[in-house]
Amino acid sequence: MIAALRGKVVYVGEKEVLLETSAGITFSLKVPLSGAVSVGDEVRFHVHTIFNQQNGFELYGFLDTGQLNVFRSLLEVPGIGPAMALRILQELTLNDLATAVRTGNVSILKRVKGLGTKKAEMVIFALKDAPLPEIPEDEGISEALQVLSKLGMDYTKARKLVKEAIRKGVSGVEDLIKYALKENLKGN
Repeated sequence: MIAALRGKVVYVGEKEVLLETSAGITFSLKVPLSGAVSVGDEVRFHVHTIFNQQNGFELYGFLDTGQLNVFRSLLEVPGIGPAMALRILQELTLNDLATAVRTGNVSILKRVKGLGTKKAEMVIFALKDAPLPEIPEDEGISEALQVLSKLGMDYTKARKLVKEAIRKGVSGVEDLIKYALKENLKGN
């Protein structure tokens, strides 16, 4: 079993990253938030390996052990497979997921495409005793996301654009909102 891989990112797709190791072997990893890495980055992924008859071995990569552990906990929920577990981690922050589980807030989980009320309730029930990390989100980020959501922007897209803005050095609530709105208009 592969526990971790370190190497250079040679391709970034929507949900996939190609990672070339120092031995010259390139691995395909299914990852949440592929936008968190860029081509050329030297990174280490914690890996969860799944084997199935149809696709053979599939590698799921996570930048931190908190995401890996939550992914594994999600796989234990009846009706949640690797694709849905990955989608949950793609569309929600660990802080959002922890908040949903601790408060029993189904609506947070229902933001995930394909996750209805019953499955969201199952996730909350199954993860109640799971070790969910406490990741405080910067107050400015939370405020920017709330404003963007109130303006009608999809929460997942807003979060992605705000994170992108931060990576580019944008700071301050107003500037984060302006950047996200500007980039959203470009995309439409």
